[in-house]
Amino acid sequence: MEKKEKNRLILTVMVCLLPIILGGALYSKLPEQMPIHFAINDAPDNYAPKAFALFGIPAIMAIVQTICLIFTSKVGKVKDMEEPKIIKIMEWFIPIMTVLIYIIMVEATLGNNIYVGKSVCLILGIIFMIIGNYFPKMSYEAGKTIFHPRPKSEKSFRRISKILGYSFISIGIVLMILIIWA
Repeated sequence: MEKKEKNRLILTVMVCLLPIILGGALYSKLPEQMPIHFAINDAPDNYAPKAFALFGIPAIMAIVQTICLIFTSKVGKVKDMEEPKIIKIMEWFIPIMTVLIYIIMVEATLGNNIYVGKSVCLILGIIFMIIGNYFPKMSYEAGKTIFHPRPKSEKSFRRISKILGYSFISIGIVLMILIIWA
């Protein structure tokens, strides 16, 4: 791993672990069993011990983030080519989701009226639209390192990336519309 990649790894892992500070501050105010999963009607349907929910989940997400970044740093490298922006965006997916879902979990445990389904639809809708925006802007050289099987020509790559871009943006819009019913 290069120095830049190591710094990004350290920063994103720290963001994954950041919620532990909130958990430590609220530890005494939270019940021994905390909801960690919610049904479609926003009712908790799975619980975990407080220590695991507050400290274990961010630690597991930090480990997953580390594995993902180490894997992506070793795969798809092309000498003298800048890393595609879509990869840079995807590297922040786990840390951002960890923080947002942790906040939702703690707020719901404290009895605050949190709309879990709407929150998840909003977060995922935004992420899908951002990723969809970047697919068509990716260079052919970068696409050859990301897509499998590799595109046979630049023309087929442009067609695939445009379809993927429209598909992701459409899914993002559908998720945003679902907020009305979630």
